Amino acid sequence: MNRVLIHHNIKNDSMIVKKALIELLESRGKTIVYDEPEVIIVIGGDGTMLSAIRKFKHLRKPFVGIDTGTLGFLTTIMPDNLEKIFDVLDGKNYRINSYPLLMVNTKTLSGDVYTEYAFNEIAIKHVEPKLMEAKVYLNNKPFNYFTGDGLIVSTPMGATGYAIWAGGAVVHSDINVYQITPLTPNDNSVNRPMSSTMIVPMKTVLDINIIKAHKRKVIVACDGIKLSNEYIEDIHIRACDDMTIDVIRSDEFDYFDLFKRKIIDKNIRRVLE
Repeated sequence: MNRVLIHHNIKNDSMIVKKALIELLESRGKTIVYDEPEVIIVIGGDGTMLSAIRKFKHLRKPFVGIDTGTLGFLTTIMPDNLEKIFDVLDGKNYRINSYPLLMVNTKTLSGDVYTEYAFNEIAIKHVEPKLMEAKVYLNNKPFNYFTGDGLIVSTPMGATGYAIWAGGAVVHSDINVYQITPLTPNDNSVNRPMSSTMIVPMKTVLDINIIKAHKRKVIVACDGIKLSNEYIEDIHIRACDDMTIDVIRSDEFDYFDLFKRKIIDKNIRRVLE
């Protein structure tokens, strides 16, 4: 791979790495481009990788991350080992993992429809300090009358994001499922909302109809980006059939080791060594 597009955040560490990377790539005959790349190099953390995916997913080219962030669940190369990028570009020591996207269609009370894609999660939350009430359908069949703060619908990659801190399950990134996590469900003598995370096959179709949508405004956000400021009534979520995101990993990548270091230990060295 010789045509390289670089995406980065504006932090000082990332800018220093970008300068060194460009010099290194050009010294080996690689070309820095802004269109028609063969690979997209992302300098930053997971947030920067998500912004790159949002911006360049239509190119359908693989992403590889250089870690200058704090978590680095998606990145594979450390700044002090930039030479390793040539293992990727020259096909020596890497593999490509394909991850699914979730597609969401939202219909507002005015009839407008907004479509977006999520790599990590779709968050559905009420705006005002009132309960969100919604009818939940799975594969076009009534499933639950939900009352609570909202729902998080997350991909396997998003399982270690917002969902895990809301009490969701850890889902290995290779499993072809997504999960629905309720946010503070209001379970009392009147309401019986789903109260625990539900993991469903990736082909499951999820529909959510907001009750009293004109009074109880909800927001829908994909990977932290809000779709609309309008009043949303209907939400349709399914796996994107014709698009996946390819992330380049080192052959040394081990999901369980990464999860242990980044989520459990948070890179803190303890007595287990």
